[in-house]
Amino acid sequence: MSVKLYYDDRYMKTFTATVQSCREDKKGWAVVLDRTAFYPEGGGQPHDTGRLYFGEETAQVTDVREKGEQIVHYCDRPIPAGTRVNGEIDWERRFDFMQQHTGEHMFSGVVHSMFGYNNVGFHMNENDVVVDFDGPLIKDDIKAVMDECNRCVWENQPVIAGFPDNVKDMEYRSKKELSGPIRIVTAGQADVCACCGTHTATTARAGPIAALSFAAYKGGTRINILCGKRAVEYLKNRNDDCYEISHILSSPVEKITDSLRSRLKETEMLKAQLARANRQLMEMLVRQAAAENGLCVVKKDGLDAASARQLATLLAEKSRTAVAFSGEENGKICIISTEYDTNALGRHISGALGGKGGGKPGMYQGFVTRRTDEERIKALVRSFNG
Repeated sequence: MSVKLYYDDRYMKTFTATVQSCREDKKGWAVVLDRTAFYPEGGGQPHDTGRLYFGEETAQVTDVREKGEQIVHYCDRPIPAGTRVNGEIDWERRFDFMQQHTGEHMFSGVVHSMFGYNNVGFHMNENDVVVDFDGPLIKDDIKAVMDECNRCVWENQPVIAGFPDNVKDMEYRSKKELSGPIRIVTAGQADVCACCGTHTATTARAGPIAALSFAAYKGGTRINILCGKRAVEYLKNRNDDCYEISHILSSPVEKITDSLRSRLKETEMLKAQLARANRQLMEMLVRQAAAENGLCVVKKDGLDAASARQLATLLAEKSRTAVAFSGEENGKICIISTEYDTNALGRHISGALGGKGGGKPGMYQGFVTRRTDEERIKALVRSFNG
């Protein structure tokens, strides 16, 4: 049996222990200690990492799992049974997870008390914390939850974890029915929950707590939250973004939303004007184009795929076969025909000029790698035997 020192002192960073067993495993060397401060993966919280020092050697602990009554430390080298070791936890990683886990308790507890919804899914890793609730929440609901969570943070309320004797008489959150000794974590006034994880000593050490995004999910709501240092770093970065946008828009930070809306409206108006002008240009090119024996070919430098398709569609109104293309290297081409197999004709042209493409029956779209002109395209169409 491995003594769980992380339950006795959640802030323990170093400890001494004796190796009970060591065997090779597909994940490394599986080392069991008689006592450990390394937290094993469980309860939604990732495992600790760190080092075991013995003599002049160091074993890196890359994974920690609980198997029965033993805590297994997966290491990059063997440590003989009976060896005395000094353990050291990667504290920055552990404390980060303690902040996220405590903040998640508070957020879930407040959602439950305010709206009666249950936490039905919880995922935490090095980047984010995702919580799923079994009921709908809107933006104002989530703001109210954040306000209450951060009130608890500012009041620096105690976070207490243990195995109370009167657990049968207590009201607490739990995702499943539990038996045997039940560990209860009380996160200030925000939450009382059955949990096996590690948490900060007070609510203040977990905060601030910020909800980043939310979406409807399986009839409920999925929310991304960040707590503690992660929340601070995120808000610092977003603040930098706001000042950068302020500089780009030449607008005060507090007015960037209105300024951005105004710019987007202007952009939509300009796009509409450009589309009308482009349409007028296409119509002019079509009026100037001459159909020869049912073939109409027009070159217009700078065509993108959409413009090439638009021009070819207009040309097809006055000819059986229409080709619109851009004459540069890697220029776009579109072929519309009621007379030829357009895919075969497209392959014929690309065989001579390089490039590739495809499309549905009646229309071929692609590009040609070599510079070309209208007469060359006309000659290639006439030489096609498809």
